Amino acid sequence: MRIAKRAVGRSSCVDRPGGWGLWPCAALILMFAVAGCTHNPMLGKWKIGKREKEVETTDIDELTSNIKTSSGATGIEFRKNSIVITGGAQNHVETGIDYSVQELEGGATDVRILQPAKGDTSADIDMLHIAPDGNSAQLESRSELVDLTRAGP
Repeated sequence: MRIAKRAVGRSSCVDRPGGWGLWPCAALILMFAVAGCTHNPMLGKWKIGKREKEVETTDIDELTSNIKTSSGATGIEFRKNSIVITGGAQNHVETGIDYSVQELEGGATDVRILQPAKGDTSADIDMLHIAPDGNSAQLESRSELVDLTRAGP
């Protein structure tokens, strides 16, 4: 019995003998897609709790000045590029926000909140320390220390 040989063209890397095929290309694309996509556990709505430190200062950023006790603010929503402060006479939106996320040992996370400073070339930086469970945090600025609890997504 005679078996006919089939002609196979070898025009792609998939057909090469001993070749890896398209897997390296797919892995490389996936690697670049995932790079820079750090999960930010701070995003979402937070309820303002106890304020532990409130010091008067002349150099105050928008976030700090709009969550002071006198503002009546009761909540903060951290969005991808902005912050919405709720509960006062009116909601306040701060735009141009960047975040720097650092995951710590034990599951806690520190998030630096980089806000554009007015009349200055440098950004104002506040720090949010998020507990490992992701449901409580402490917002720390130069003039204020505020406890936050998760209020929603």
